[in-house]
Parts: sequence; C-alpha cells; structure tokens
Amino acid sequence: MRAAMTWPAGCASRRISRASRSARLPARNTRALVLALAGAACVAGTLIIRAATINMPFADARPILAALREDLVPAGLRGGQAGNQPAAAWPAWVSRHDADIRARLEEGDEDSIANLTLFGTSFSSEPRITELQISDMAAGKPAPAALQTRIGRMASAAAAPGDNEHLRFVREVAQRKRFDPQTAAGQERVRRWLSDRVARIVAEYRARAAVIFDPAATTVDQATLFRARGLSSDTTIFPGFAIEQALDALKSNDLLGPRAVRRVAIVGPGLDFSDKEEGFDFYPQQTIQPFATIDSLLRLGLAAPGNLRVTTLDLSPRVNHHIESALARARRGSRYVLQLPRDDRFHWTPFLASYWEHVGERIGESAAPLPVPAGAGTIQVRAVRVRPDVVLSITPTDLNIVLQRIDTRSPADGFDLIVATNILLYYDVFEQGLALANIAHMLKPGGFLLTNTQVATLPSIPMELIGYTDVGYTDRPEGDRVFWLQKIAK
Repeated sequence: MRAAMTWPAGCASRRISRASRSARLPARNTRALVLALAGAACVAGTLIIRAATINMPFADARPILAALREDLVPAGLRGGQAGNQPAAAWPAWVSRHDADIRARLEEGDEDSIANLTLFGTSFSSEPRITELQISDMAAGKPAPAALQTRIGRMASAAAAPGDNEHLRFVREVAQRKRFDPQTAAGQERVRRWLSDRVARIVAEYRARAAVIFDPAATTVDQATLFRARGLSSDTTIFPGFAIEQALDALKSNDLLGPRAVRRVAIVGPGLDFSDKEEGFDFYPQQTIQPFATIDSLLRLGLAAPGNLRVTTLDLSPRVNHHIESALARARRGSRYVLQLPRDDRFHWTPFLASYWEHVGERIGESAAPLPVPAGAGTIQVRAVRVRPDVVLSITPTDLNIVLQRIDTRSPADGFDLIVATNILLYYDVFEQGLALANIAHMLKPGGFLLTNTQVATLPSIPMELIGYTDVGYTDRPEGDRVFWLQKIAK
C-alpha cells in the first residue's frame, strides 16, 4: 500500500482558477550573517556556495499560531501554557522540537531494516513476503512460515555482514541499540527486535488502511497520515515520475516557460535502501529524485544544460553523507550509477513504463545493470551512468524544513521550484504550516512548490493552490495527486 492518498489510475491535471485560502482550520537561533564556504565546488566555472540556514523567527510563526484552533497548537506554545508569552517560549521550543524530530530518524531507520527483512534477497533465499501477505496479517491471519526464517537469517547476517552495505547498516543500528549480533544472547535480542518491528509495520498498515479507505476520514487525517511514525528515507522511481507529470502540466498551462527554472530545492530526497513495496537490495543504496528532477527539467525544456542548480534539504545524516560522498567521487571524475528496477508483477501504466525507459537520457548514458539474483522475482533493470557535472550541480544541506530555512539575502535569490514528495505527511497541521512558511520564504515570487500532500494555505503564508495533477502508477486504483502551489508575488 502506497503512503499517499488514493486517486483514479492514469494521469490527469487540473488548473484551479482561484484557489480558496483557509482563514482558519476547522472545530540555529542566531541569524547567520555570511554564507558558509565549506565544501564549495567549482561547476562549469561557477562557485557553488552552501547557503547558511536559520531557525524560523517567531514573527513568522505568530500568525500561524493565531490561525489554528488551540488543540492544534503544541501545549508549550499556547498562551496559558507559556505564561501568555509564546514569543519568549519560542527559541527553547524550537530547539527541543528540532531534537525531537531528528530523533524520529532512528525509528525510520528501523522501519527500513524491517522492510529489508521482509523483502531482501541478499541474506535469505526464502520467498519474499508480499504486500498481500502483509494485508492478510493486518486482517488477523497467521504470518507466512517464511517470515520467522527470514528474521532468523537476518539476525545471523548482521553478525557477519561482509561488504554488504545494507547488512552493515543493520549491524550498526543493532549495535546502537546495544545488541551484539555476534553472541547468542545478542542474536536473540536482534530476532525479538526484528519481530517487534515487523509487527509494528503490520499494525501501521492496518491503521493506514483505516484512514485511506474510510469515507469519513477528513482531509487533515489523510494529509497528516504519518505524523506519529518514524521519519523514513526510503524512496523509489515513482516520485520522480509524478513530478515530471506535474512539470509537464505546468508547462502545458503556460505557467512555466522555456528555461525558466535555474534553482531547485528538493525536500527529503531520500535513499533507495529497501522500499516498503519492492525491497530490492541487490544494488547499492542510491538517491534518485535529484537526478530524476534534473533529467525531467532538461527533457521538458524548462531548464538549460549547465545552468541548473539543485539543493537537497534533508535532516538525515545518512542521506546527506551519501550525497557528499557522490560529490567527492564526481570531483575525481567518477560517474554516479543509477540502478532502476521494474518488477513485472505490477502492471505499470504506459506512461510510467515509457518514463522508466527514458529517464536519465538527458543526464548520462546507459550502462550494464547489475544482475538480478535468484529469488528476487521477474525483474527488469535499467542502469544509467550519470555525468560528473550533473552530480556536481547538487548541493546537500542539513535542514529541518519544519523549523529551518535557507537564509536568502533577497527574493531574487530564492528558488524557482521546490519539490516535497512523501515528506509533509510525516507532520501535524501546525508543523505543516511552519514548513509551508519556510518554503514560501525560500521561493522566488511566482515560484512553485510541488507536493503530494494537501497542506492548508493559511492567510499569513503567501502561497496559493492553483492546480493539481493526478498520477497513476499501475492498474490498481491508487496513485498520487501532486498539488501545484505558487508563491504570490507581492
């Protein structure tokens, strides 16, 4: 089951003539003075400078607090709870909440490991657990016999991961939890831990289904679906396809002109480590969306080759380190290889199939894909070798989008486009409001946010919902709706 809300299959777009703006939803603390030069790179004769980040000032949060019902506001920021001085409470609350949000990364890492246990092929020849079997378990049916065997073999693999980076990560997380997979007692603790994580995934599957398919569920329920779970970095090719469909719609509606996009930010680019539906682990972990977005902008003529800069905004050290390592290799002339699997069990739409056949053509060249191991199923794989200059056009930035933003010196320094897929639904209504305000601050006037989460456009935030694109992936009735929000030019 995909995380986003369900919509009819196929691709369709709609431009909203005038979006309604809701007046109220229903019943590092010091400002940076200079740009950081650390890690700067020279790309096509241009010095890439990492922008400084700042915490959101209370002046920007105040109207969001005023627009929401009191029960949607954190207790520490309610007038009575904060001694009627929420402004004074703000800096300490931001510091604590930043730490709380970042702590959710640990649970997200554990979810990734549970998915690897369910779907991986590098440590076990047992049949992979299917989505239907997870659905059956969520409905109360017994777990398949292969599950406990897989859990045991994962615990054993964590003791001797060799050079498999997926299994080394399992051991690293187990050791952070003070489990020693090389002892009998430690192995038993790892098995219990993995069993608990899988049980949690099954319970979350049940809870998500109850919200997604409940006709009485509100828009807020669906838009904040993952507000209580760990922050997962898992990703696939699907968000890249959805964003290309939305960009094509903006172009068709004359909302984006030729070569109009020069600066792009991607919130939560993610890592393809072990996706919750496919879980392939026969290739190294990779990031997909930054490269897919660059490729789409070039293919659609919305950006000029050599004149496009992408900033990734992520609070995950794993994601940021991965991109930093790719940059270091690119500076030595190495190319970044994308492995793009296609599982033939799922009947992709012709649009998605065509996208898979051509993605990457504007940023690199075809390469020999890694072989598919026995037991992984009937899978086709394309590989793309991305040029070093494309890799070097990406700048990773450690940033918590709920509480922080890049300190742009003027509106003209803002981004033309910001992409945020499968990320905002991890936050509650108040956090989404803060994130949208930070995004608006970083956009140029007239710039666009593309997101597959329907967020409230409060009066104090200069963003307007102007349309959306419905995107289907398979012949099943589920997909994504990508919303187009534009920063209002003042």
